[in-house]
Amino acid sequence: MNVTEVDFKDDYEHPDDLEYILESVLMSNDGSAEFQSLEEKYNSVLLNQCQCKGSCDNIENCPHGGQYMYGPDGKELLLWNSEASPKPVIECNPLCECSRNSCSNRLVQYGPRRNLEVFDSPIYGSKGLRSKVNIPCRVFICEYAGELLTKSEAKRRLEANEALGLMNYVLVLNEYTSNEKQQVTIVDPSRRGNIGRYLNHSCEPNCQIAAVRIDCPIPKIGIFAARDIKAQEELCFHYGGEGQYVNTKNGKTCLCAAPNCTGYMPNTEID
Repeated sequence: MNVTEVDFKDDYEHPDDLEYILESVLMSNDGSAEFQSLEEKYNSVLLNQCQCKGSCDNIENCPHGGQYMYGPDGKELLLWNSEASPKPVIECNPLCECSRNSCSNRLVQYGPRRNLEVFDSPIYGSKGLRSKVNIPCRVFICEYAGELLTKSEAKRRLEANEALGLMNYVLVLNEYTSNEKQQVTIVDPSRRGNIGRYLNHSCEPNCQIAAVRIDCPIPKIGIFAARDIKAQEELCFHYGGEGQYVNTKNGKTCLCAAPNCTGYMPNTEID
């Protein structure tokens, strides 16, 4: 289910011959019951809209607010630290009664930040992503968008990539409540994706990911700054973050060169 927002902007393009998409889309229908279940979630609508008259800046005022806060300059929204705010991120949506002009709980739905650029990374020997300007800690950078896959299709693509020696872009986001796994979201931007696909892995990343829902049960995978990032610094996140990957000695060699580098890229694990 795509959110219709007139302010959504994504003017970036792929330097590669791929289909550029603005946000994640369903894989092709393979006729399986697993796909039908994924499609049902994709077309479902969250009905927990707010009836706020204020700014939706805290959970007392808004049933799903309080996950963002303005920075010291009061100009840009920041993601609360997970320790301070363990509640899942649910943004206000077109069904909410709050004013879009004053609501402080709408961020990812407006698309990626400006001044990002794809470049040839000398560290990884591949394409990478960086910003032309400084990025403050905890601000939103972009969505990691691609095709939403079933577990079966994801396993099939991973096996094909391994056999052909192709790069793996499949990201598996596991969400937990206490120790129980609640939802698995699998995104593959190798064929259809956005600028988020160019972030490389680092064992000491400057970015982190967060599940962000707007009007659909399937979350968007938001990429946020994990610390202050200087202009021209390559943007990276840990492919093993959020508990969706494991390291093995059979993994590909990691090139991040971070002081705490494990030496291997995390391998995708789908159970």
